[in-house]
Amino acid sequence: MHETSFSLNTRPGIIIRGRALDLGYGPVGLFLHGFRSHCDGEKAQALAAHARGRGYSWARFDLAAHGASSGTLEEQTVSGWLEDALSVVERYAPRPLILVGSSLGAWLAVGLARSGRVPVAGLVLLAPAFNFLQRYYASLSEDLRRQWRADGYLALPDLYAPAGTVYRLGHRLIEDADLHDVLSSPVTLPCPLTMIHGEQDSVVPLAVSKAFLGHAQAPAKRLVVIPGGDHRLTAAIPRILEEVDALWPRPNPATAVIA
Repeated sequence: MHETSFSLNTRPGIIIRGRALDLGYGPVGLFLHGFRSHCDGEKAQALAAHARGRGYSWARFDLAAHGASSGTLEEQTVSGWLEDALSVVERYAPRPLILVGSSLGAWLAVGLARSGRVPVAGLVLLAPAFNFLQRYYASLSEDLRRQWRADGYLALPDLYAPAGTVYRLGHRLIEDADLHDVLSSPVTLPCPLTMIHGEQDSVVPLAVSKAFLGHAQAPAKRLVVIPGGDHRLTAAIPRILEEVDALWPRPNPATAVIA
């Protein structure tokens, strides 16, 4: 079997595009990419290829204003991205989900698991960027925060585009982020949790994962630290695939049908 493309009109003006390999039964895996990334990165492709080889149903998609999906970044919020992700995974209900989230995608994966709207059987979180928007906002000067509030957006240099190119973040993104705070109070998850974080991550401190592990309530939880690992964790892809296999639900012999 091969992946097929899909598109969903999840919100007014938003079309989410992705690819899925769906057997039509059993568990479904989903990859959620990071901020200003897309679902065709090295980790996303490795996970899709691994799923195909293992006979897993698997899906991946671009968040709104990322990759092939529509929308402008200035208008996005964590709540909007979470609703888009819920629209994707609800297509597979009531089948159990294994969620693999990278950076922002890990934050969204926790939101999906906490929503109670879909049956999440396991979480693999890669360099989870919990509360990264709040941390960034707090790092700015009061003058810049005041300007952002007054203008309604902040223009930032785009390091992945020609010199002088900027992208804009709306202030609503910051206002909305606090609704999804997972570090200031206990978080209860319905499934086993595995976090993988690089020891040398210069984007999201390892301390963020350690703090979350300390107060998250889950049937099982652990943190895997990759020596010398950076934020992208591409060198840790073999370990990531192992952790997906470890959490993948196995058929229950008591309910198996023998032809």
